[in-house]
Amino acid sequence: MIQKIDEHKLNILRDTACNYASPDVLRRDGKVFFIGCNLPIYNTLETMYESYCLESSELFHVTFGTAAEFGRNIEMVRQIKRNFSIRLMGQISYPLSVSQVERVYLAGLDILDFPHDAGDRDQWTTAFSSATAAFTRWSVASSIIAGQTTPQAVKENIKELLDNGIIPLLTFAEESSGWSVEEAGGLSRFLAAEWHRHRVPLKPVMPLLRLTTPYVFAGSPGFLREVIDKLHDRHILATSDIRRHLRTSGAEASFESAGL
Repeated sequence: MIQKIDEHKLNILRDTACNYASPDVLRRDGKVFFIGCNLPIYNTLETMYESYCLESSELFHVTFGTAAEFGRNIEMVRQIKRNFSIRLMGQISYPLSVSQVERVYLAGLDILDFPHDAGDRDQWTTAFSSATAAFTRWSVASSIIAGQTTPQAVKENIKELLDNGIIPLLTFAEESSGWSVEEAGGLSRFLAAEWHRHRVPLKPVMPLLRLTTPYVFAGSPGFLREVIDKLHDRHILATSDIRRHLRTSGAEASFESAGL
Protein backbone atom coordinates (compact mmCIF):
# COMPACT_ATOMS: atom_id res chain seq x y z
CA MET A 1 0.00 0.00 0.00
CA ILE A 2 2.87 2.38 0.88
CA GLN A 3 5.19 2.56 -2.12
CA LYS A 4 7.87 5.04 -1.06
CA ILE A 5 8.69 8.28 0.78
CA ASP A 6 8.19 11.55 -1.10
CA GLU A 7 11.23 13.53 0.09
CA HIS A 8 9.94 16.80 -1.37
CA LYS A 9 6.70 16.47 0.60
CA LEU A 10 8.69 15.42 3.67
CA ASN A 11 10.66 18.66 3.54
CA ILE A 12 7.45 20.68 3.21
CA LEU A 13 5.91 18.90 6.20
CA ARG A 14 9.06 19.45 8.30
CA ASP A 15 8.94 23.19 7.67
CA THR A 16 5.19 23.65 8.17
CA ALA A 17 3.46 24.46 11.44
CA CYS A 18 1.38 21.58 12.78
CA ASN A 19 -2.02 23.28 12.74
CA TYR A 20 -4.25 20.95 10.75
CA ALA A 21 -6.45 20.32 13.80
CA SER A 22 -7.94 23.23 15.77
CA PRO A 23 -10.96 23.41 18.12
CA ASP A 24 -11.95 26.79 16.68
CA VAL A 25 -11.69 26.24 12.91
CA LEU A 26 -13.90 24.62 10.27
CA ARG A 27 -12.22 23.77 6.98
CA ARG A 28 -11.94 21.11 4.31
CA ASP A 29 -8.66 19.76 3.00
CA GLY A 30 -8.82 17.08 0.34
CA LYS A 31 -11.26 14.40 1.45
CA VAL A 32 -11.05 15.40 5.13
CA PHE A 33 -13.41 17.81 6.87
CA PHE A 34 -11.74 19.37 9.92
CA ILE A 35 -14.26 20.51 12.52
CA GLY A 36 -13.51 22.48 15.66
CA CYS A 37 -15.75 21.36 18.50
CA ASN A 38 -15.79 24.83 20.07
CA LEU A 39 -17.68 26.29 17.11
CA PRO A 40 -21.43 27.07 17.29
CA ILE A 41 -23.10 23.72 16.75
CA TYR A 42 -26.05 24.45 14.47
CA ASN A 43 -24.35 27.09 12.31
CA THR A 44 -21.47 24.68 11.84
CA LEU A 45 -23.78 21.82 10.89
CA GLU A 46 -25.52 24.00 8.32
CA THR A 47 -22.21 25.02 6.73
CA MET A 48 -21.01 21.41 6.76
CA TYR A 49 -24.16 20.19 5.07
CA GLU A 50 -23.87 22.75 2.26
CA SER A 51 -20.22 21.84 1.67
CA TYR A 52 -20.87 18.10 1.95
CA CYS A 53 -23.52 18.32 -0.77
CA LEU A 54 -21.05 20.03 -3.12
CA GLU A 55 -18.11 17.69 -2.55
CA SER A 56 -17.93 14.30 -0.88
CA SER A 57 -15.74 13.63 2.15
CA GLU A 58 -14.18 10.40 3.36
CA LEU A 59 -13.44 11.42 6.94
CA PHE A 60 -14.74 13.94 9.46
CA HIS A 61 -12.04 14.97 11.93
CA VAL A 62 -13.17 16.80 15.08
CA THR A 63 -10.86 18.52 17.55
CA PHE A 64 -11.88 19.01 21.18
CA GLY A 65 -11.08 22.14 23.14
CA THR A 66 -10.02 22.16 26.79
CA ALA A 67 -11.21 19.78 29.48
CA ALA A 68 -13.64 22.47 30.71
CA GLU A 69 -15.38 22.37 27.30
CA PHE A 70 -15.83 18.59 27.25
CA GLY A 71 -19.65 18.61 27.64
CA ARG A 72 -20.17 21.13 24.85
CA ASN A 73 -17.72 19.27 22.59
CA ILE A 74 -19.51 15.96 23.19
CA GLU A 75 -22.76 17.55 22.01
CA MET A 76 -21.06 18.63 18.76
CA VAL A 77 -19.96 15.03 18.16
CA ARG A 78 -23.46 13.73 18.93
CA GLN A 79 -25.10 16.14 16.48
CA ILE A 80 -22.61 15.39 13.70
CA LYS A 81 -23.14 11.65 14.09
CA ARG A 82 -26.89 12.15 14.10
CA ASN A 83 -26.86 14.14 10.85
CA PHE A 84 -24.09 12.53 8.78
CA SER A 85 -23.27 8.93 7.96
CA ILE A 86 -19.49 9.07 7.72
CA ARG A 87 -16.49 7.93 9.74
CA LEU A 88 -15.80 10.34 12.60
CA MET A 89 -12.33 10.74 14.11
CA GLY A 90 -11.71 12.89 17.16
CA GLN A 91 -8.55 14.34 18.69
CA ILE A 92 -8.53 15.05 22.44
CA SER A 93 -5.33 16.44 23.93
CA TYR A 94 -5.96 15.62 27.60
CA PRO A 95 -6.46 12.27 29.37
CA LEU A 96 -10.05 11.14 29.91
CA SER A 97 -11.58 9.20 32.77
CA VAL A 98 -13.19 5.82 32.15
CA SER A 99 -16.68 7.35 32.11
CA GLN A 100 -15.59 10.15 29.73
CA VAL A 101 -14.14 7.62 27.30
CA GLU A 102 -17.46 5.77 27.34
CA ARG A 103 -19.35 9.02 26.69
CA VAL A 104 -17.08 9.86 23.76
CA TYR A 105 -17.67 6.44 22.23
CA LEU A 106 -21.43 6.51 22.75
CA ALA A 107 -21.64 10.04 21.33
CA GLY A 108 -20.39 8.71 17.99
CA LEU A 109 -16.62 8.81 17.63
CA ASP A 110 -15.33 5.94 15.51
CA ILE A 111 -11.64 6.68 16.03
CA LEU A 112 -10.14 8.39 19.09
CA ASP A 113 -6.76 10.12 18.83
CA PHE A 114 -4.86 11.03 21.99
CA PRO A 115 -1.78 13.06 20.96
CA HIS A 116 1.30 11.58 22.60
CA ASP A 117 2.10 13.44 25.79
CA ALA A 118 4.96 13.07 28.25
CA GLY A 119 2.85 14.32 31.16
CA ASP A 120 1.33 12.25 33.97
CA ARG A 121 2.06 8.71 32.75
CA ASP A 122 -0.46 7.07 35.10
CA GLN A 123 -3.30 9.28 33.83
CA TRP A 124 -2.44 8.59 30.20
CA THR A 125 -2.04 4.86 30.84
CA THR A 126 -5.56 4.77 32.33
CA ALA A 127 -6.95 6.83 29.45
CA PHE A 128 -5.41 4.60 26.77
CA SER A 129 -6.46 1.43 28.59
CA SER A 130 -10.06 2.66 28.89
CA ALA A 131 -10.11 3.74 25.25
CA THR A 132 -8.87 0.40 23.88
CA ALA A 133 -11.48 -1.36 26.03
CA ALA A 134 -14.36 0.85 24.84
CA PHE A 135 -13.48 1.17 21.16
CA THR A 136 -13.14 -1.63 18.62
CA ARG A 137 -9.69 -3.01 17.80
CA TRP A 138 -7.31 -0.53 16.14
CA SER A 139 -9.75 2.36 16.66
CA VAL A 140 -7.54 4.25 19.11
CA ALA A 141 -4.63 6.29 17.78
CA SER A 142 -1.91 8.52 19.19
CA SER A 143 -0.31 11.35 17.22
CA ILE A 144 3.40 11.82 17.86
CA ILE A 145 4.93 15.14 16.83
CA ALA A 146 8.38 14.37 15.44
CA GLY A 147 11.10 16.75 16.56
CA GLN A 148 10.00 17.14 20.17
CA THR A 149 12.35 14.31 21.14
CA THR A 150 14.97 12.05 19.53
CA PRO A 151 14.29 9.63 16.65
CA GLN A 152 15.19 6.70 18.90
CA ALA A 153 12.68 7.82 21.56
CA VAL A 154 9.99 8.13 18.88
CA LYS A 155 10.75 4.58 17.73
CA GLU A 156 10.34 3.31 21.29
CA ASN A 157 7.02 5.17 21.59
CA ILE A 158 5.84 3.65 18.29
CA LYS A 159 6.65 0.12 19.44
CA GLU A 160 4.99 0.62 22.83
CA LEU A 161 1.79 1.99 21.28
CA LEU A 162 1.53 -0.84 18.76
CA ASP A 163 2.11 -3.46 21.44
CA ASN A 164 -0.95 -2.05 23.21
CA GLY A 165 -3.18 -2.04 20.12
CA ILE A 166 -2.89 1.70 19.49
CA ILE A 167 -2.12 3.17 16.05
CA PRO A 168 0.85 5.56 16.17
CA LEU A 169 0.47 8.52 13.83
CA LEU A 170 3.61 10.50 13.04
CA THR A 171 3.22 14.24 12.50
CA PHE A 172 6.07 16.30 11.11
CA ALA A 173 6.11 19.97 12.03
CA GLU A 174 8.44 22.93 12.47
CA GLU A 175 9.91 21.25 15.54
CA SER A 176 11.32 18.49 13.31
CA SER A 177 13.09 20.87 10.91
CA GLY A 178 16.24 20.31 12.96
CA TRP A 179 16.22 16.65 11.98
CA SER A 180 18.07 15.63 8.85
CA VAL A 181 16.15 14.30 5.85
CA GLU A 182 17.75 10.93 6.53
CA GLU A 183 16.50 10.88 10.13
CA ALA A 184 12.96 11.93 9.19
CA GLY A 185 12.82 9.57 6.22
CA GLY A 186 14.25 6.69 8.24
CA LEU A 187 11.65 7.21 10.95
CA SER A 188 8.87 7.23 8.34
CA ARG A 189 10.14 3.97 6.88
CA PHE A 190 10.38 2.47 10.37
CA LEU A 191 6.76 3.41 11.12
CA ALA A 192 5.54 1.96 7.81
CA ALA A 193 7.38 -1.30 8.53
CA GLU A 194 5.88 -1.50 12.05
CA TRP A 195 2.37 -0.82 10.73
CA HIS A 196 2.89 -3.69 8.28
CA ARG A 197 4.36 -6.03 10.90
CA HIS A 198 1.38 -5.49 13.22
CA ARG A 199 -1.09 -5.65 10.30
CA VAL A 200 -2.61 -2.31 11.23
CA PRO A 201 -5.69 -1.50 9.09
CA LEU A 202 -4.85 1.95 7.73
CA LYS A 203 -7.85 2.42 5.45
CA PRO A 204 -10.01 4.20 8.07
CA VAL A 205 -7.34 6.90 8.56
CA MET A 206 -6.03 6.90 4.98
CA PRO A 207 -7.59 10.31 4.07
CA LEU A 208 -5.69 11.88 6.97
CA LEU A 209 -2.44 10.05 6.14
CA ARG A 210 -2.53 11.41 2.58
CA LEU A 211 -2.46 14.94 4.02
CA THR A 212 -0.11 14.64 6.99
CA THR A 213 2.50 12.07 5.93
CA PRO A 214 5.16 11.92 3.20
CA TYR A 215 4.08 8.48 1.99
CA VAL A 216 3.27 7.73 -1.63
CA PHE A 217 0.43 5.24 -1.59
CA ALA A 218 -0.53 2.73 -4.26
CA GLY A 219 -2.92 4.03 -6.90
CA SER A 220 -6.59 3.21 -7.31
CA PRO A 221 -7.23 -0.57 -7.55
CA GLY A 222 -9.80 -0.04 -10.30
CA PHE A 223 -13.47 0.84 -10.44
CA LEU A 224 -14.89 -2.54 -9.41
CA ARG A 225 -12.43 -2.99 -6.55
CA GLU A 226 -13.14 0.55 -5.40
CA VAL A 227 -16.90 -0.10 -5.34
CA ILE A 228 -16.40 -3.33 -3.38
CA ASP A 229 -14.11 -1.54 -0.91
CA LYS A 230 -16.67 1.22 -0.39
CA LEU A 231 -19.45 -1.31 0.21
CA HIS A 232 -17.25 -3.16 2.70
CA ASP A 233 -16.44 0.12 4.44
CA ARG A 234 -20.14 0.99 4.69
CA HIS A 235 -20.77 -2.44 6.20
CA ILE A 236 -18.07 -1.86 8.83
CA LEU A 237 -19.51 1.55 9.71
CA ALA A 238 -23.06 0.15 9.93
CA THR A 239 -21.89 -2.68 12.18
CA SER A 240 -20.06 -0.19 14.40
CA ASP A 241 -23.17 2.02 14.67
CA ILE A 242 -25.33 -0.98 15.59
CA ARG A 243 -22.85 -2.02 18.29
CA ARG A 244 -22.86 1.54 19.64
CA HIS A 245 -26.67 1.67 19.60
CA LEU A 246 -26.92 -1.59 21.52
CA ARG A 247 -24.43 -0.37 24.12
CA THR A 248 -26.31 2.92 24.43
CA SER A 249 -29.60 1.07 24.94
CA GLY A 250 -27.96 -1.09 27.58
CA ALA A 251 -26.60 1.95 29.40
CA GLU A 252 -30.00 3.65 29.36
CA ALA A 253 -31.66 0.48 30.71
CA SER A 254 -29.12 0.35 33.53
CA PHE A 255 -29.81 3.97 34.44
CA GLU A 256 -33.56 3.32 34.47
CA SER A 257 -33.28 0.21 36.65
CA ALA A 258 -31.13 2.20 39.07
CA GLY A 259 -33.69 4.98 39.15
CA LEU A 260 -31.31 7.52 37.62
